[in-house]
Amino acid sequence: MTTPAMGRPRTPYRRRLLGRRLPVLLGAALVLTLLGPFGTFADLTLAQRLAYWVGLIGLGGLAFELLTLAATRLRRERPEAWRSMLAGVTLVVAAPMTLAVALLEKSLRGKDMLHPLGLAELFVYVVLVTLLVSAIPVWLELRDRGLLAGPTPPPSPPVPDNATASPAERPEPAFLARLPVRLGRDLLALEMEDHYVRAHTAEGSDLILMRLRDAIAELTGLDGMQVHRSHWVAAAAVAGVERKPDGKLVLVLRNGLRVPVSRSYAAAVREAGWTEKTGP
Repeated sequence: MTTPAMGRPRTPYRRRLLGRRLPVLLGAALVLTLLGPFGTFADLTLAQRLAYWVGLIGLGGLAFELLTLAATRLRRERPEAWRSMLAGVTLVVAAPMTLAVALLEKSLRGKDMLHPLGLAELFVYVVLVTLLVSAIPVWLELRDRGLLAGPTPPPSPPVPDNATASPAERPEPAFLARLPVRLGRDLLALEMEDHYVRAHTAEGSDLILMRLRDAIAELTGLDGMQVHRSHWVAAAAVAGVERKPDGKLVLVLRNGLRVPVSRSYAAAVREAGWTEKTGP
């Protein structure tokens, strides 16, 4: 029980599967075994309940995973469709799982649910259990793919000619609207940190849930550049430059933060004249 892989995740698939989904599925099966919902506590022994819930949760999780992977390949270019895909996968997987539960109930507890009313009742229970069990893996997966970031702030009114407009007339970069009020608007740098972007300002720093490339796209109009795959720096923030023994550059910002410059961005940093800054 996972979530449609819409958007490109930052965490490897194996780590997401073994580190997130399987532990959650196993934990859910153990909790259901101990609680014994839907009459399983009274009718089944502990060993039977364990086999019952581990089997059903495992089978449902496998079906969900396989169907999700298939659906993702078909809808790879539509990350905005994750809600409808998630709902569709849930309902499609619930149908055969309902039949499996009905057959299991009849053979194990002698309950005949193989009729329209019984199957409809079971279908509701299966969907409910699916949603409860998959809630945490779904949330983690969507966050990993950057699909839970807050709405993009509305764009500022356009200015006909930014080159001739005064600083007060130029539209504020959209990203600055995401900054907490306490941080002000004097943005110094952005730093990728797991699934977040850490925004550094003259007043401090805070985490914002979004991808670094999306944050940089919202900084149009602000003088600065990406200097590393994990860092963006504002031109006005650079107070000096250090050179490591291996020749790599390190930018020293006004707040004392040191930002590495990767070799692929070093030429652009030099062309911008940042290496000529010797310090405050």
